[in-house]
Amino acid sequence: MSQSETEKCLANPKFKQLTQSRGWFSLIFSLIITVGYSVFVLGMSYAAGFMSSPLTEGSSMTYGILIAVLVIIIGMVCSGIYTWWANRHFDVLKVELLKDLGHE
Repeated sequence: MSQSETEKCLANPKFKQLTQSRGWFSLIFSLIITVGYSVFVLGMSYAAGFMSSPLTEGSSMTYGILIAVLVIIIGMVCSGIYTWWANRHFDVLKVELLKDLGHE
């Protein structure tokens, strides 16, 4: 891209909308995953007794294992939602931006 094409792209409102919405969306999911991992790590550090206690009497499943599995599932769900949303919204904005810039 030449300098003028870059400036045209940066000044385009669709580019600004795309980068801003993608940034907020990414930030929200990053915070969700960070909180989940933080709860797990802090729980293992400061509430080891709770994390190692079984869910029910005689069960081998502990609260720590349950929270670890939930953190993994939350990560997969967040990735799936982000991919679904990106395919339906961010890619559409990208195609429109490219058309505005004369690349399609």
